[in-house]
Amino acid sequence: MERTLYYSDELNDDFAGTRITRRDVKPNYRYFNKGVIGAAAKLLLYRVVVTPAVYIYTKLVKRVTYKNKRVMKGFKKRGCFIYGNHTAHTLDAANPTYLAFPRPADIIVNADATSIKGLRGVMRTLGALPIPEDFHLMAKFGAAIEEAIDKKHWVAVYPEAHIWPYYTKIREFSHVSFNYPVRLDAPVFSYTMTYKKRKRGKRPKRIVYVDGPFYPDKTLSAKEAAKKLREEVYNAMCARAETSDCEYIEYIYKSNQA
Repeated sequence: MERTLYYSDELNDDFAGTRITRRDVKPNYRYFNKGVIGAAAKLLLYRVVVTPAVYIYTKLVKRVTYKNKRVMKGFKKRGCFIYGNHTAHTLDAANPTYLAFPRPADIIVNADATSIKGLRGVMRTLGALPIPEDFHLMAKFGAAIEEAIDKKHWVAVYPEAHIWPYYTKIREFSHVSFNYPVRLDAPVFSYTMTYKKRKRGKRPKRIVYVDGPFYPDKTLSAKEAAKKLREEVYNAMCARAETSDCEYIEYIYKSNQA
């Protein structure tokens, strides 16, 4: 292994190391560019620049292998949700775009991602959907997710919320984010990035497994259906995570109590 990191709170500790000063989402924040010019900017930036760059980065630079993509066949003409484990930085931003192609991928992010001065508009054009801290703005955020699905975009969710680079297990996460596919009656997929030993080199090989589709159970209440979806996705991701066979970074629990 390369190094060791210590954590005390599996749900809230973050190892992204970005040191970005967060700017909260304001009431006038626009989640999507509007009008013909906005649509043209999205098409130009996303299709002409981002999509080719994502392919080069994932396949040629990072040499990620994607398996079981066939389960997504027939779902690229409608909006879907895709949940992933949060173990990388740029790759976690790139994987949804690669997997959702030819559909656009919008990614639910913390406000940090849209807090860099001068890049808020770019991030919006790229599909970032920042979560507001103000509870009163959650309805607007939910409407943005609904709009994305209506536009037949794929919405990517990282339910673990915080980045743990190269982590080889699946951390506990809430069922709350699964309320959206239940409410919108949308199919759900999962992707799990796993880490395998290389014959040469220190850094492990990355293999991404796709699973699904999972559907909201209409015989259950909304809350119970969300819990069931969460269990199905969590179990699928845990099963895939077990195929990792190396630890590039070791994570050790350390109580913060004296």
